[in-house]
Amino acid sequence: MITLSLIGSLLSSSMILFTIFYGLYKNYHDRVMRYYAYFALWGFGILFTMFLTYAFQNDLDLTIVNRITQASTVLSFSALFAMSLVFPKTGNIIPFWVIAISLTPAYIIAYICIFTDLTITAAYFKGDKFIREYRFFYTVYLSVAFGYILLGIINFIRKYYSTDIALYRKQMRFVFIGTGIAMTFAAVFSIIMPRFFGYVDLYVLGPSIAGIIAISSLFYAIISYQMMDIRSAIHKTTMYTVISTAIFLPMFALVYLYDINIWGMKSIPLFIIAFVIVIIFMALSKYIQPIIDKAFKRKHYELQEYLDTFVREISNLRDIDELIKKTVSIIHNTFYLKTTYFLFYNNESRSYQLEYSMGDAPISPSLPRLSPIVRWFNRNQKIVTLDNVYIDEVSFAEVRDEFIQYFTTNNIVIMIPIYHRRVLAGILCLGEKDTLAAYKPDEIELLSFLSNETNINLSHAITYQEAKKEQMVQRTITVSSELLAKAVPKALPNITGLKFGAFYIPRQGGGIDYFDFIRPGMQGIGTIATDIAGIGMQSALYSVIMRSAFHTSLSDAHSSYSVIQKLNRVIHNYSQGKGILITAYYYYIDVRNMRLIYTNAGFPPMELYRVEKSDFSSLDTEGIPLGYDPTFNYGMGRTNILRGDIGILYSKALITSKNSRGEQFTLDHLRTIIKENRMKMPSDIATIIQDEFKAFMGISSPESDIVVIIFKAY
Repeated sequence: MITLSLIGSLLSSSMILFTIFYGLYKNYHDRVMRYYAYFALWGFGILFTMFLTYAFQNDLDLTIVNRITQASTVLSFSALFAMSLVFPKTGNIIPFWVIAISLTPAYIIAYICIFTDLTITAAYFKGDKFIREYRFFYTVYLSVAFGYILLGIINFIRKYYSTDIALYRKQMRFVFIGTGIAMTFAAVFSIIMPRFFGYVDLYVLGPSIAGIIAISSLFYAIISYQMMDIRSAIHKTTMYTVISTAIFLPMFALVYLYDINIWGMKSIPLFIIAFVIVIIFMALSKYIQPIIDKAFKRKHYELQEYLDTFVREISNLRDIDELIKKTVSIIHNTFYLKTTYFLFYNNESRSYQLEYSMGDAPISPSLPRLSPIVRWFNRNQKIVTLDNVYIDEVSFAEVRDEFIQYFTTNNIVIMIPIYHRRVLAGILCLGEKDTLAAYKPDEIELLSFLSNETNINLSHAITYQEAKKEQMVQRTITVSSELLAKAVPKALPNITGLKFGAFYIPRQGGGIDYFDFIRPGMQGIGTIATDIAGIGMQSALYSVIMRSAFHTSLSDAHSSYSVIQKLNRVIHNYSQGKGILITAYYYYIDVRNMRLIYTNAGFPPMELYRVEKSDFSSLDTEGIPLGYDPTFNYGMGRTNILRGDIGILYSKALITSKNSRGEQFTLDHLRTIIKENRMKMPSDIATIIQDEFKAFMGISSPESDIVVIIFKAY
């Protein structure tokens, strides 16, 4: 029993320690995750001190070690109560000082346990039996510990019946089943049985098993956005059952060989045997789990093959309506959904309208082009689930109410954005399954794969339709090149205290994107970079219009806000708010005061390498693209620059275009190039970036035109 106690306490404390580090690594800024780590830390304290008690019976002061176990116990039970105050996440945040006051009695009891002999006067082994001598205050300690458990359970039950959010109720049910049973199990075998009945055989094994169950269930409920359905539960239960059975034989064999002292094994310290068992457990877990996964996820693999066939079928479709109908149909019938529909952008109504639906009809599906949901999708290109909206406090802080209202009004649980040339072209909306089962994580992964393929094929179909409307795409590119020749600077400016570098890579034929400089006097210079969607003469005309409007802004060059506001009004007046997507970034450098003033209109933020910190700052004011809203109030940022600082503006396609291997150039790669070549002239840095990008892309073309402008202060 001593050997099993050693193995159980070491294994469970190791698992708890892993969940602490993994949880904090995944989302340290999450308040609930930090409280979970606090709770798990004291659980680790209980089990690891129990391991030390049995591993070093003659080397440690067992009385002190056991008092630490007591302190960890009351602190872990109080931490569970603290968890009930902050989990699940709700709109009402309990102040830290309230939680601190509620934990004060636990810390007082913990202090008494460690530094006085009011609870335990002695702890020692008598033969193979662990003995503890109690005093009267131990009963007070028990009362406080169980009081915290009782308060935590009451608070969880209160929250369960007072919330209407299904996800929160699922999480709390999971906590009730796992944590509630486990904590009770641990308390009975580590506190009640030894104190009142003198039974200590399960003093360590009870809390060890309970610790694995409690910590794992709470960890899963907090960190997972998708609760397990019944099949996932069976899968996980079977997996751990088989693994436990698999390690029983080698564990029994080692214990048996140790007991009969074969090959002199009793000369090996007992804790080394425990470490060997833990290593065997981890090794068997690694190799047995994939086999069980494959057996239980047979339908997942079949579904993936089915979707692969569907992707091959739609790869040659160029009719947008047919492509949308086939996509909605395959997802609706494959996942057996209650409702599925597709929103597609309508240029005339300037909104996302219902294009096709199956199942229950949505109540209010349309979304205006400038709605918070559409803006969010344009900045965050990822699938959104209703659970994500409730749980992710950072990403959805400003749009949570809008998302929740849209989800609940139309009875959907997943929104999948579809893009064309980085602009939101449509949204695929999925309802609940007919079985009411949750979407499993592997199903979300498949939907993500399907979303990427739909993005590619729908973008191809839209491009094909646009090409047919323009008829002579190559001819319009030639005309646009002639127009654009009048809209780009022929040379980079030469100004005291600043040096510039730049390059331009058109996607095909002649380019469309526009960049330029204005210099109102000797004291400073203004620079603009734009990203204009589309190809052809219409897009090129926007470049010419931008150039004309930009050069009439000479008197306002020192105010980035005024320049961008003017360009926004000009583009809106020309297009009547129905034009193509145009993003821009303008900055002005006051050379005399080394002051940088900037405004962004949907362009990637400027990356400013600060020589003093040897690190980068991203300069952004988060404005919308030009021409959509003439009343939009663009922000203006200011910062000082020093000699040696390097600023770079770049088209988004520089870091998002993929080569033949599906790899992206990435912002980190761009920053590394600048940092490694920071001592060189900006023109040389621009040449190095251009050469490395072309080598990286190989035979692949960028997804759109690329403009890069670099300045360096001297």
